[in-house]
Formats: sequence, structure tokens, C-alpha cells
Amino acid sequence: MDAAGNQTASPASQQHHFEFTGNGSEFFRIWIVNILLTIVTLGVYSAWAKVRTKRYFYGNTHLAQSTFDYLADPVTILKGRLIAVAILLVYAAVRTINPIVEPLFFLFLFLLTPWLIVRSHAFNAINSSYRNIRFNFTGTTGEAAKEYIAYPLLILLTLGLIIPYIRYRQTRFTVDNHRFGDQYFDFNARVKSYFKVFGIAFVFMFVIGVFSAIMIAAVAGYSAAEAGASMDSQSQQQIAASMMVYIPIIYLFMAIIGIYVYVALLNLMFNGISIADNQFKSSLKVRSMLWIQLTNLLGLIITLGLFYPWAKVRLAKYRLEQLSVMATDLDSFTSSQADQVSATGDEIGEVFAVDMGF
Repeated sequence: MDAAGNQTASPASQQHHFEFTGNGSEFFRIWIVNILLTIVTLGVYSAWAKVRTKRYFYGNTHLAQSTFDYLADPVTILKGRLIAVAILLVYAAVRTINPIVEPLFFLFLFLLTPWLIVRSHAFNAINSSYRNIRFNFTGTTGEAAKEYIAYPLLILLTLGLIIPYIRYRQTRFTVDNHRFGDQYFDFNARVKSYFKVFGIAFVFMFVIGVFSAIMIAAVAGYSAAEAGASMDSQSQQQIAASMMVYIPIIYLFMAIIGIYVYVALLNLMFNGISIADNQFKSSLKVRSMLWIQLTNLLGLIITLGLFYPWAKVRLAKYRLEQLSVMATDLDSFTSSQADQVSATGDEIGEVFAVDMGF
């Protein structure tokens, strides 16, 4: 399965690889302190925990000998979360009085989704910087409503066939509305590539479904034949034992399909992103990602969750180190953006920053 969409770059371009220098032991100390303080403060410290975590990962992400910075104020995050908690408490209180509130509440959240998506993108973008130049997000709630409400309503009418197109449009909306300094990112992937990814996944899921149905029918038929016309308890135990063998295999194949879609969509997104004359390139592999995810899962099970910091670092390291930027002169580009931002001023104060954590 080909999960990567390769891009050819100009002969004059230089490939700058991302590098991640964090390690599990360092992050474990941050993670365990975050958990303990969050418990002691009844969740209040979670905002500071999020900032510490993001700053660790941003600060250990290198591109062309420079790192990224996360600039969010934990108090702002805490305010957003308090708003979210207040909304949930009001919902819980009113629900006990009038049950009809429940569907209305979820309808309210559904309609609020575009606004939350735009605010979340804006918050994360304006609080991220590279070489002291901030990112930004300028998408509108109206645009987001079209991508996350209007088009998804067509899923049932099209029997799901529109899903690849929706995913393409949502990715394009996210990328095209992000900017670095005064320069917007551009998304140039083709929609047919999304249909190819989902088509391959559907074919494999269909094959697995047919295989599963055949195996279940065969096991049930064999057990029934062994027991005569009646299905006694011994026959049922035989069927259950057989299912215990086949179900993990089916889940493994489903996991492979899920990893394939995950990797393919990440490659499609990053290989389709450019900014000015600089083109991103992602070369994630399904086999490597599957190995990381399975071993991470095994580590989490064996250590009862304590392996989480190492799992998170391993995944971040692999994802970042398979990502690069093809640039003719990255230093000149970032310098020009710094000059333009200084001339036009910072628009961060105009953005209503919120991170409600839904």
C-alpha cells in the first residue's frame, strides 16, 4: 500500500529535515509532576500542565538549527476550561429538571462546533512561533460551518461516498487559512488522492468483512454438524473458542487499515503544503507506524500506563523526523517574514483566544 505522495523539488532547493531531540525519561518527569499537581489542585493545574507539555515538545522540535516556541498563557487556557465546565454544570442541572434539554444541548454543541474549531486553530496558531515569528489562523466561523456542518449533512444522502471530498475540503480549509508571519500556506493536494486512500481502505475492509462472515459461518456450521441438529453447550463453547482465535486476527487487520489511512492522510496533507517557494515533504511508512503503535500499546499494557511518556515521544520523533521542507533559502524567507511582521504590527490582540478543551 503506497501511503506517501512524493513531491519533486527544484534542483536549487535544499532539504531541511525536522528533528526531535526530546526523550522519554525527560518527559516522564514533566508528565508525572503534571499528573500529581493536577490531582492535588482538583484539575486547576491542568492548564499549566498543557503549556509545560507543549513547550517541551515545541522546544525539542528543530528545523534548520532553530526551535519552535509555544507562547500560550495558562491563565487563558484555564478561563476557557472554566467556561466549558460552567456550560456542562448548567446542562447537568437543567437536565434533571427537564429531560428535553439533553437533545437541545447536543444540538447547541453541534452548531457551536465551527466556532470552536476556528477559535482552537486561532489559539494554537497565534501562540506558536518559529524564529520569533508567530503563526496565525484567519478562517471564519461561516467557512467552518460549511466544511463541518453543511457538507457532512450530505454523508447520508450520498451513502458515505462524499467522505473523501469532505476530508479534502476540511484539510484545505485548515491549511489555506494558516499563515506564518504575513505569508499564507497553500494546500495543493488533489482530491482524487483522497478518494484513492479511502477507496483502498474500503476494499480491504470489504474483504475482511467477507472473510469474517465466511469464517463465522464455517465455524458455526462445523460445530452444528458435530453436535447434530441441536446446539448444545459444548458446541457453543467450540464456537466461542474458535471466535477467540479469529477475532484478534480481524482486529489486527482492522488496525492495519486504520494505520494505513492515518499515515496516508498525513502524507497527503504535508506533501500538499507549500508556503511561498517552500514545499513540505512527508515520508511516513505504514510498516514503521504500525510497529510504533503496536509496541507503544504493548508497553502501555505491561506498565499499566506508565509507558505513556515514552510512547508519546516515540510517535512524535518518528512523525517529525519523516518531515522536511524543500526550500531555496529558508533563512532569507524567515528574515523577510520578520521584517514584514515588524512593519505591519501584531494582530494577536484582535483575536478572541479561547481553548475550552471540548
